[in-house]
Amino acid sequence: MIYLITAIYAEAHPFITRFELKKDSSHTRFQVFRNAEADLCLVISGTGAVPAATAVSSICTEYNAGPGDFLLNVGICAQISTNSTPGHEAKSTNACRTGALFLCNKIKEQVTGRTFYPDILYRHTFAEAQILTGARPYQAASLPPGLPDNRTKDAGFFLYDMEAAAVYQAGAYYFGPHQMSFLKVISDTGNTGQVTSELVEQLLCQNMDAIADYIATLQTASQESGKDEHPIHKSALPREADQLCLDLHCSRTMAESVRQHIRYWTLAGMDYLTVLEEMYLEGRLPCKDKREGKQRFEELKARLL
Repeated sequence: MIYLITAIYAEAHPFITRFELKKDSSHTRFQVFRNAEADLCLVISGTGAVPAATAVSSICTEYNAGPGDFLLNVGICAQISTNSTPGHEAKSTNACRTGALFLCNKIKEQVTGRTFYPDILYRHTFAEAQILTGARPYQAASLPPGLPDNRTKDAGFFLYDMEAAAVYQAGAYYFGPHQMSFLKVISDTGNTGQVTSELVEQLLCQNMDAIADYIATLQTASQESGKDEHPIHKSALPREADQLCLDLHCSRTMAESVRQHIRYWTLAGMDYLTVLEEMYLEGRLPCKDKREGKQRFEELKARLL
């Protein structure tokens, strides 16, 4: 199943219409909409960290979310320019205009300074960006503390919302990093008073085709992961995955990500075995420790892009 989390109804309505979701009246704490045939469940959490985390935990516990499922957080966000000065709004570039859609590759929680890294496994057409999650709406009068690192500053901007970090942390109890995705649409640069429900829905609608394509990719992956009879779920996959996990010194979470990647590469017809052989011949595998293993895993994924 795909668990879709939005903060407000205006963000949810385009999905309700597109996927013909029906309201589940048995839920009284959150608005829940489902399409059993599409295996899609949408939850409107409310804004802020506590409602977002509670909604994720509630719905994933009720439906027993597991290895074949995906969590997708979609909503609006602010854009903050790292080149702007307090009291002056940043000028949007073509890449960062209002309505631009991004897939988040790093999430930073402003209050704690903790960072989280969704594992971007599936091919996509989105631009990627880092996002800072704060406890209150961003106002353009001043730059918030806890700016992301220099890589984001070099890009000239980063995103800002109030839910992503909480969704990730709650979701981590049910999903691996490769099962969680965060799609954000720029709605403003700190002038939140101008963001209306009508504007939010319009921005989501204009990006709906791209988001729907991504959901379709996740639905396919979810369906395939439930087919025990598929060849990649038989003995060949565990032997390859287990050996690679040993050579990468994988943690439990990373080992699950390795297996999911191998599953995807096999389904996509990608010749990952040849790339692995090259890395062994080059002496890049096996690794000496977990830190090097993470680097080699990222290199393996990059070679297969």
